[in-house]
Amino acid sequence: MPSQGIDVWGLSNSLVTLAIGYLFAQLSQSIANVLLGVKGHSSKVLGLMGKFAFVAGATGAAATRLVEELLRQKWRVIGVSRKAAKDTVDGKITHLPADLLNADGLKLAISPYRDITHLFFTARASHEETGVEPVAENVAMLRNALDAAEAASPLLEHVHLVQGTKWYGMHLGNFKTPARENDPRHLPPNFYYNQQDLIIERQEGKQWTWSASRPYFLIDFAPDRPRNVVSVVGAYAAICRELGVPLNFPGSDTCWNSLSEATDARQLARAMMFLSTSQKASKEAFNVTNGDLFRWKHLWPRVARLFEMPCGEVQTLSLTQWTADKNPVWEQIVRQHKLKSCRLDEVALWSFGDFVFGQSCDVISSMTKIRTAGFHDTVDTEELYLSILRQYREARILP
Repeated sequence: MPSQGIDVWGLSNSLVTLAIGYLFAQLSQSIANVLLGVKGHSSKVLGLMGKFAFVAGATGAAATRLVEELLRQKWRVIGVSRKAAKDTVDGKITHLPADLLNADGLKLAISPYRDITHLFFTARASHEETGVEPVAENVAMLRNALDAAEAASPLLEHVHLVQGTKWYGMHLGNFKTPARENDPRHLPPNFYYNQQDLIIERQEGKQWTWSASRPYFLIDFAPDRPRNVVSVVGAYAAICRELGVPLNFPGSDTCWNSLSEATDARQLARAMMFLSTSQKASKEAFNVTNGDLFRWKHLWPRVARLFEMPCGEVQTLSLTQWTADKNPVWEQIVRQHKLKSCRLDEVALWSFGDFVFGQSCDVISSMTKIRTAGFHDTVDTEELYLSILRQYREARILP
């Protein structure tokens, strides 16, 4: 194809990557057509190639384990995010650097993939840790992903949307528990409402169906993601131990005593796969948690024992303010324990910790609906916290 005067070598890395991915997809489809002796992309031929997932927001917290599970079950996968993974085409997943807010660019990136069967929308717009997230950007990203998937593939079967417990207003204060999927909506804004309304409207009269998952805070070993409850707890414990003080609980008395829940990222991945392939989940939303409950006052002493330090008491404080001058302490910890060279803000997002420990009521999501549909996996949340803390230690990120 003639270059038409474009200096290819002057393109940015992301555009070169996108071009490689585009050519790779076109070549793969052309080879398939030649081998099967057909012209074009008939639905019958494309249907022989199995399940093909388009994961929007593929490098985010909700998508990383999903991609692993998709590959484990032998799906073909393309992942789209603003920042692509290091290996753009590794034979298992194709990563495309594309901005979900750029409708035309996203359509171009997805256009070669004519046999996408499932769209997993896991992306979220950038937001402060205030609880309320932007509506317009989140809706635009979903709309653009839907437009791109529908324009590219006549084989789209299902769209899965990741929501969260904020659906019930947990970020605004007290809310009804156990939270059930058919509970009344709280006073807006809430971008989850707008996204689900969009999905319902767009699906009308279409061959594809939809489902939604509502996890609580995701728990995972994610060393590149400081917005993680586990790494926040671990880094806080390490600093307290270095300072020679007990492991006091930085949240409120209410948070200390309340019942809470969590969602293992791998549990969410398995649930998303189930909901996206089960007829019982069609056009419905489902809570997805570990299926058990815990109290910080019971977990906290176990964390203290893991770090071989005394467990303290409730001492409510702002982690953001308290850690503002703790960088030298962290640097000393890194040197002393020969940890990987990571800045403190690369390990823990303290504003997120303040949001988590600001819990003012029980947080309980009913799992009855998804269990009735056939998903019965459960995870021991306290053991999960301790297991992942050990993973951070083994990775030389925490002491």
